[in-house]
Amino acid sequence: MSYFSNEEKVFFKKNGYVVKPDVIAPELIKNARDAVWEYIEADRDDPQTWINAGPTGNLPCSDHPAVAAMRTDTPLYEMAEELAGTGRLRSPGNGLCKMIYPSGHTDWQPPRGHLDGYLIEGVADTFTVAVTINLSDVLPRGGGFTTWAGAHLKVARYFQEHALTNLSGLKAPGFLHPDTRYEHAAPAGTVCFWHHYMLHTASMNCQTDIRMALVNRFAFKNLRDIMFDLPFDLWDHWEGLRDIN
Repeated sequence: MSYFSNEEKVFFKKNGYVVKPDVIAPELIKNARDAVWEYIEADRDDPQTWINAGPTGNLPCSDHPAVAAMRTDTPLYEMAEELAGTGRLRSPGNGLCKMIYPSGHTDWQPPRGHLDGYLIEGVADTFTVAVTINLSDVLPRGGGFTTWAGAHLKVARYFQEHALTNLSGLKAPGFLHPDTRYEHAAPAGTVCFWHHYMLHTASMNCQTDIRMALVNRFAFKNLRDIMFDLPFDLWDHWEGLRDIN
C-alpha cells in the first residue's frame, strides 16, 4: 500500500517536510504519554508545576516499552522507506522523548533553526529523514516542532560551496525567511516527516500545556559513502522520490 499521495511527495520535495494526521493509534499515543509522565519532574494534576519543569533535554525514557512501541507497532519505518526507497534505510532505534515546558509568560519570540548531527565541531554525523510525533495536542506558540519551508534546498546550495562542518553561514541573519516558518501545531498523533537538511527547532511554549513529542531519525544504509554527494544530487539516492515531479 502507498502511504503518501503523489501530491504529498511533491510537497515534500519542494518544502522539505510533509504532515500526516492520524498515523498512530490513539491507544499507543496515550500509552506513550503516560510513560513520559513517569519521567517528568512535575505533578500531572497540577499545571502550575509544569511551568519551566524538568528534566530538560531528552527524557531517559526511550527504552520504555510504550515508547519503543512507537517504532515497533506503527508504520513509520515503512512510511520513511516509501520516501527513501524500500530496503535503503537502516533499522532505527527507539525515539527521543522531547518536552517543551510552559514558559509561564506570553512574550513569544520567533525561533531560530539548527541542523542535527553537527554538535561536535568538525564532525558531520547526519541522517536521511526524521519524524516528529506529537504525543500531546499542540497549540500555536505552544512549543511545536518548527521548520522553514524550502530550507533543505537552501542548505544544499550552501553545502555545495562550503564544507559540511562549516555551519557559520546558516546562522546569518536573513538565511531563513519568517514567512516560510511552519510550526507543527497539531493534535496528538500527528506526524511531521522532514528532510535531514531542514533547519529546525522547537517553538517557545507560551501556552499552558507541556509540548510532548517523540523524534526518530532514519538513515541510508550507505550514508557514510554518499553524504558528501548529497548537496549536489539531493534526490538521486531517494528511490521513492527521485522520479516524482
